[in-house]
Amino acid sequence: MSMLTEALRRLIAEDEFSLTTSAFTKKQRQALEQFARDTRLLELVKQGRSTVYKVLNRQSILNYLQQQHPIAASDLPADIPERSRNIGLDRNSKTGKTRHACYYLLMKAWDAKVVWQDNTHCLQVADLTERFGVASLQIKAESTWQCTGAPILLVENQALFDQCDWLPADFSGCLIYYGGQLSDLLLHWFSSYKRADTVILFPDYDGVGLSNYVRLKQALSPETTLQFYWLSDWEDKLQRYGNAEVWLNTRQVFENAFQKLTTLQLLTEDFIKLGQLSQRYGKVLEQEAIWL
Repeated sequence: MSMLTEALRRLIAEDEFSLTTSAFTKKQRQALEQFARDTRLLELVKQGRSTVYKVLNRQSILNYLQQQHPIAASDLPADIPERSRNIGLDRNSKTGKTRHACYYLLMKAWDAKVVWQDNTHCLQVADLTERFGVASLQIKAESTWQCTGAPILLVENQALFDQCDWLPADFSGCLIYYGGQLSDLLLHWFSSYKRADTVILFPDYDGVGLSNYVRLKQALSPETTLQFYWLSDWEDKLQRYGNAEVWLNTRQVFENAFQKLTTLQLLTEDFIKLGQLSQRYGKVLEQEAIWL
């Protein structure tokens, strides 16, 4: 709901259709005064020492609100998707909350020991990978799915999920693609239940990657070990192939994430070295450099 809508609804709910300006926030006052200038449906009137918003045409304001918000929240089905709900309420799918109810894990494995289990089902990831190239699992926060006997390796970019020849020959874990930013739903899912003994995050070595590492650490259960995936020669790759433009665009995010690493006592020698070298070269390293 917009600030203007909320303010107008408060106004027309009053018996005399007027409220003092002090009853609204600064931004609401600005929105109401612009609305008054544009429509002449409101006016500001002096009342003693106060100034009030007086409604001049209640029905026209009701018509305006109906045009902007076609359906009342109480008239919508409880199970309608959030974006459809937003269209009905505000004629815009991206207003309000747009969280989906579930998330889809895309994963691969090559070791038969990689198995996802909940209270009643079992998912053989290696078998599905061999047969279909990928396995998928619909997850919700309340689900009890757990990866048994294998670590989870999260990769940020699809190229590394598509072409897996960069993985060590003895890799026996579950590779999962998360698309650049760990979603709040995925983090909530991790926080609600122990999903694996070990989770490994392989992001870009930039501000977003470090921020995701911090967010994931804060979400995981204390029984789960979190590791950062370090390339064996990442220092040389950073100097030779690092991206200066991304560094400039995400430097503040990088520094904020580094401060959180310090606060949470997560700094290791590698993180300290990454901070020093990124500052020195003015670059960050994208994970596709793994093939160079």
